[in-house]
Amino acid sequence: MTRALYNAARTGLAEILAHKTRSTLSFLAIAAGSVVFIDAFSAIVATYARLESQKEVSGMARMKISQNNSRSVADVDDYQPPPVITYDDVLRLKERVPGLYMVSPEGTNWRNVLEYDGQRVLTRVAGITPEWRKRDFVYDLKGRFIDWHDVDQKLRVCVLVRPAPPEPSNAFFKTMRQKYNYMGGYDMLVTHNDLLGRVIKIDGINFTVIGVLDELPPSRKPPRIWWSGGDYKALAPVTTLMHYGVLRSHNSLDVSIDAGDEKGFDEAMRLVRNFLKVRFGDEDFFVVENQMDAIKESMSRNISSSLVTISLGMLAFIAGGIGIMNVTLATVFARTKEIGVRRAIGAGRGDIMLQFIVEAVMLGLIGGLLGTALGWFWGVPAKVMLGMPPSPIKVWMPLVSVFIAALTAFVFAIYPAWVAAGLKPAEALRAE
Repeated sequence: MTRALYNAARTGLAEILAHKTRSTLSFLAIAAGSVVFIDAFSAIVATYARLESQKEVSGMARMKISQNNSRSVADVDDYQPPPVITYDDVLRLKERVPGLYMVSPEGTNWRNVLEYDGQRVLTRVAGITPEWRKRDFVYDLKGRFIDWHDVDQKLRVCVLVRPAPPEPSNAFFKTMRQKYNYMGGYDMLVTHNDLLGRVIKIDGINFTVIGVLDELPPSRKPPRIWWSGGDYKALAPVTTLMHYGVLRSHNSLDVSIDAGDEKGFDEAMRLVRNFLKVRFGDEDFFVVENQMDAIKESMSRNISSSLVTISLGMLAFIAGGIGIMNVTLATVFARTKEIGVRRAIGAGRGDIMLQFIVEAVMLGLIGGLLGTALGWFWGVPAKVMLGMPPSPIKVWMPLVSVFIAALTAFVFAIYPAWVAAGLKPAEALRAE
């Protein structure tokens, strides 16, 4: 059997080399299918890798409470603005719903003025507590972070966020960034000055910079499916900002909540909604965002897109298989006399079928190997050169792709090989 396979492979290779153009056209579709398969498999692997990163960095059992400013009422005179969530409300929520991993209030009025060394720049100050650090903390910290002593004593301290260098871009995007980046002056100020330990002014009030958060560059940022954070510039104790009027009484706090355990998320959601209803009379005054639903929806879209891509790969494989079947049938009819000679000198039907199946499988293997090389080139160096994240190609992906290519060629070669094996020796010998 081994010798028969060897002879069939040698004969098949000779036939492939003798008809290079025909052979190349035969395995190009197979190669295209391999490229698409590898790219689709990589996309699915990347999606699940982002999910694991999401669990580690941002968690899954999260929700966010915000004012519902889009409520509609039957009579305009009945409209009531949504109530304000205060820091005391956050403390009550923690008492009423114990066991939550994170209850992080956040307040901002979007635009503030920061002054240092005669420079005045536009910034955005967010009032927070130490809970903020439990999730989405993708920074390098210099100095220290805000602690509970700062919050309880309403100390005038702050932490500044220093942006990572922007990714390389063309002149158009640079112009758009200058046009729409209202915080560009702030970015320049904190990038070119060491402000750790210095005193700055925010809306005319002195704050001591106790820490600096360096944003991670894109290459170091953990991949995530869903981003729940904002564009943070400066952080200060929420109680301090409320006490000194940086946050006004009409500024409601948003509250990010993490139940910790995905199994306990639904119960935590029920308790939070019940708290809002009891505390404010109507839970519809607020929007409770469900991060788990958003992540599941995003994952579903990504996987659906990958499955569509895999379907296109399957079509390419089928087209390649049909091409191999046509080529193999043409080869059978062109080598009818050779088949008759082999049958006359003792070759059985199995030997004839083996010869043509091996030749077709070799075409599939060559197409699969070529597609694997092209798939790697597109997934890694080509995407990097185009400024796209490289595909996470695993060792098993090329192996599966080559296997599918060979299997496709094998399946589509069965009929031509069966036709060749069915030729009668006498009729085959008379063929011209």
